[in-house]
Amino acid sequence: MNGSNWEVEYSCPQCGAPVILGEADRLLACGFCRTRLYLASRTAFRYRFGGPSGTSSEILYVPYWRLRGSAFSVDLPGVLSRFIDTSVLAVDLPGIPQSLGLRPQTMRLKILSPDETGRILGPSVSLKEAMPALGGSGAAIHRAFIGETTSLVYAPFCMQGGDLRDAVLRRTVPGWTSGMSEDLLSRPEDRNWRVSFVPALCPRCGWDLEGEKDAVVLLCRHCDSAWSCPEEKLQPVTFAVFEKEKADAYLPFWRMRMKIEEAELNSYADLVREANLPKAPSAVLEEKPLHFWSPAFKISPALFLRWNRGMTVFQPEAEGKETFPGTMLHPANLPLSEAAESIVLTIASLVTDKRRWHSLLPRLNPRLEEAVLVYHPFVAERAELVHAAMGLTVDRRALAFGTHL
Repeated sequence: MNGSNWEVEYSCPQCGAPVILGEADRLLACGFCRTRLYLASRTAFRYRFGGPSGTSSEILYVPYWRLRGSAFSVDLPGVLSRFIDTSVLAVDLPGIPQSLGLRPQTMRLKILSPDETGRILGPSVSLKEAMPALGGSGAAIHRAFIGETTSLVYAPFCMQGGDLRDAVLRRTVPGWTSGMSEDLLSRPEDRNWRVSFVPALCPRCGWDLEGEKDAVVLLCRHCDSAWSCPEEKLQPVTFAVFEKEKADAYLPFWRMRMKIEEAELNSYADLVREANLPKAPSAVLEEKPLHFWSPAFKISPALFLRWNRGMTVFQPEAEGKETFPGTMLHPANLPLSEAAESIVLTIASLVTDKRRWHSLLPRLNPRLEEAVLVYHPFVAERAELVHAAMGLTVDRRALAFGTHL
């Protein structure tokens, strides 16, 4: 097992055969019955450790936030970023271990069913409240977590007499008191979730959809369509391909049109003024809408912010086609929802009057008005891929690293 990428054991809904996936994988392909299904959930995915000791009626499942990806914080000097891989206790209970430690690296996880026997505690610490535990400046005015994995992992405990016992490590939680037990048992349960298994078939033509295991956008080569499954049903994704004859690969980016009522940042001329770009804010630029850009693929935090800045400043323009080329398409594995969370980071990194904007940033509430998944052409040069129009480069090893984030 990879120490960083936890493994989850599923059962094929069609034939019951075991299927092992990475924690961020969403496309289930059964090697026995050949069924291909997309895993979808309205809320965070929930996992548990297998095989706790004690009787099932004694088991209490305690939630932990599983966080793996890029953590960003904004303060006066600028935007700070780092890669994180941690777990944070999702209930405000004293005495409970604050993290899962090394257990998930040595044990395979299972899907937690709402029908699981035992008591399933609901998380009382939100993801936003858990963010300060990710580090960064204590004076940060904005934090964002943009990553591969945000899930809830439940650790099994059991009550024995007046003590709380870790059902995996088989040892008593030190310093536990009867008052803590009363508090724990009075906490509300949470069983309001489910995982849906959606057939990976094109809703338009019935053809098999293509995609890597961790892809958030599936492609149909038969009718040239793209689909995502943010909840429990496949939905069409608007896409465009900026095709070039000599392109060796195409990388996906989200192009987003946002409504920002709290600040005058609607046209490209507004960005020219606020970022002090070497351009004159002409009447043409005043009419040109401002699009924010983000990679639709996983990459290191520093490179992610670099591409956000570069694409947003460059504002690529070209007539894209709605057909897929025969050249390799890099998988889109960063959801639109997470790309939209990077808008404030992009603004904070571009504006020049940091003090004025830092009073505005906490109040910004960008609303997504339009989004297009755009595949941009890249040319291979030794160990790098070079953007065919902008000239910006990305190391192939950085893309390979991103597939293991």
